[in-house]
Formats: sequence, structure tokens, C-alpha cells
Amino acid sequence: MSVTSRNLPGRRRPLLTLLALSGLVLPLAACGSGSDTAKTSDANPYGLIEAGTIRSATQTGQPPFAYAKDSGQPTGFIVDLTDAAAKRLGLKVDYKSTSVTASLAGLTAGQYDLASSGLGVTEERAKSVDFTKPLFWSTVTVLTTSKSRISTFDGFNGKRVGVVTGSSQEAQLPTRIPKADPVQFQTPNAAVSQLLNGSIDAFMVGGPDATEFAKQYPGLRQAVSAPVDHPTSMAVPKHHSAFLKALDQQFAAMVADGSYAKLYRKYFTTRPEPELLTAWPALKSQFPGAK
Repeated sequence: MSVTSRNLPGRRRPLLTLLALSGLVLPLAACGSGSDTAKTSDANPYGLIEAGTIRSATQTGQPPFAYAKDSGQPTGFIVDLTDAAAKRLGLKVDYKSTSVTASLAGLTAGQYDLASSGLGVTEERAKSVDFTKPLFWSTVTVLTTSKSRISTFDGFNGKRVGVVTGSSQEAQLPTRIPKADPVQFQTPNAAVSQLLNGSIDAFMVGGPDATEFAKQYPGLRQAVSAPVDHPTSMAVPKHHSAFLKALDQQFAAMVADGSYAKLYRKYFTTRPEPELLTAWPALKSQFPGAK
């Protein structure tokens, strides 16, 4: 592996979520006939850019999903899942560290085979990429400083709230905190840095990410959290159905043999959300007490 840079009960699930749970995705509206356009062959059955190697875009500032070791190599829950699936498929992984926006654009431009980071499945994103089956079900959290006493989403109206450009939290901000003053950042680390020095009042980010940042920086606290209505997955280019099917098959095998649960416990202390258990019923017996 080389590194080139480093339920809500009763809530009605949107169509996209239901499609994601079944392993389906929305059709591309503008190009292609809907058939698999990836070039496959006996030597390259998954239509990868380079036979035998997955070119994967990831992040180095999205703990616990994807972040950098001291050596610079990527690690994290999604990275470990990628490595495990690749090993089972007899493939190598070549990681490129980049932003969420650049990774998704790179998939459509043919630069990457996979985006290995914690990606929220949204209808807008599903217009240009296809998603694996759900790998996590997250929450959205507002991270602020320990000096702040605000503990509701509404309390941050009129405040400077950071979001990562292209993130699912950026799309949620107008509904969660409609009168916020949005401040965009290219990476989570940049937003956290500005929050610590007082340049912004809060940072809206995924719940697991917020937990990790609060552990790293005692001056931060999680002000308010809420469940989201979409899963977290990996993404592949549109119409690469052979590769997508192969990945989903390996994730299913990892769920069945307990490998997924082992990795989950390595990175998370909370039980899986009910929606994830619905997507993967076999997990119910592996997480006693989870609803």
C-alpha cells in the first residue's frame, strides 16, 4: 500500500435511504445508458484504472473514519474496511489524500476507483457517483468551545459556524441553523484550528468526528447532536457495477464472519444505530442490546 500524500423512531426514510439499504442507487440523469461503462476483462474484472490496484481517494483529517498515522499512512475505520476488502479481492490499494469535494470530482473524472472516507449518501451526490451499501449510520454534531454554554441548534443562529465544503453537514446547515453565518473550510482540521483560536463560534461535523476532536482538544465540547436520515458509505464512479458488486459482497462477508464488528469496536464505543442494523440484520446478534 502506498500513500501519494497522505433513528429517529417513526421517521419516514427518504427514497435515497431506502435505495441505499437495498444496495441500489439513483440513476444518472445526464450521461450514459445506465449500463456498466467500466472496461472489464479477464485481467481486470473490476474495470479498475490500473489492473490489480485500487486507486483510492481518502482524507487525513476525518477521525475516526480516515486520518493519518505519524508515518503519514492513512488509517481509520473506512480505511481498514477498504484494506480488508481489497485483500479479500486480491488487490492492492494506492491512497491519495484529498478533500471530499476533490475525491468525488476525481471519481467522475476517472482519477480514482474509490473514495475511502466517511461519505454521507445524499441525492445530490448520487447524481454523479454510486455508493456501497451502508457502512455506518452517523449523527450531526455542533462542536464549540468549552467556554460556550449554547446547547441547542437554534442557539447558534447569528453565529459563525464552520462547515467543510462539499460535506453533508454543509447541506444540513441551512435547515439545522437557518440564521447561521456559514464559514467554509477545505478540511476538518482547518475548521477545528479556527474554532480553537476564536475565529469561528462553532463547527458542524459528523458525530464520531466531533467525539474524536473533543478527545484531542480539551478546550472543545459537543454542544448538540441529532440523528441523520442517510447512511455513511464509500463511493465508486457511476456504472462501475462489477467493482461495486464485488465490494458489497466483501462487506457482506465481513459482517457475516464478525470482521466488520471487530473493526467497529476498534473505532467506536457506541452501539450501531438501528438503521445500520436494518441494513445488516446479522449485526443484531453481534451487538447485544442494540435496538
